[in-house]
Amino acid sequence: MTTLSIQQAVFLISTLRQQLNREMQKFHSEYRTPIAVNSKSIVTAEKSQKVFDSLQKMDQLKHDIVTLKTAIHLKNSTSEIEAGVTASDMLEQLKLERKMIEELQSYTAFGYGQERIKTVAGVGVVEEGIIEEDRVNAYIEELEAAANAKSMKVDQFNSTMMIEVELLTS
Repeated sequence: MTTLSIQQAVFLISTLRQQLNREMQKFHSEYRTPIAVNSKSIVTAEKSQKVFDSLQKMDQLKHDIVTLKTAIHLKNSTSEIEAGVTASDMLEQLKLERKMIEELQSYTAFGYGQERIKTVAGVGVVEEGIIEEDRVNAYIEELEAAANAKSMKVDQFNSTMMIEVELLTS
């Protein structure tokens, strides 16, 4: 059994995904080659073994990624970051708040191609904007502060909460 913090596990998942991608890439480059000349195989036993080893390693990497993600999910859904709020709850809140911030900022930002003041024929000078823009901007600031506080709590949780897993590749 291996004991890791959630933070270490997240980093390890990223590393394992890179390794998995490298193994899969071999099938596009190293293993995609002429295999016969004049109907006679030119594949060596060594090359065949390399393919077999890659397939086996891919299975092990897949196992470890799934094992780590499952352990993280289990810990996040059963451990509270604060009273009555699990890590999963807070992560979902954080995800939604970040999306809301991103969307609202894009709606309130006027820039190239989105001039606020236009002259419209037959109407006159028209100013465009978001209704209650000051209130919307204040709301964005509140969301950012809340998201930053939650992010710090999640980081603290991830660095101190431990999981135990049985890995095949480490």
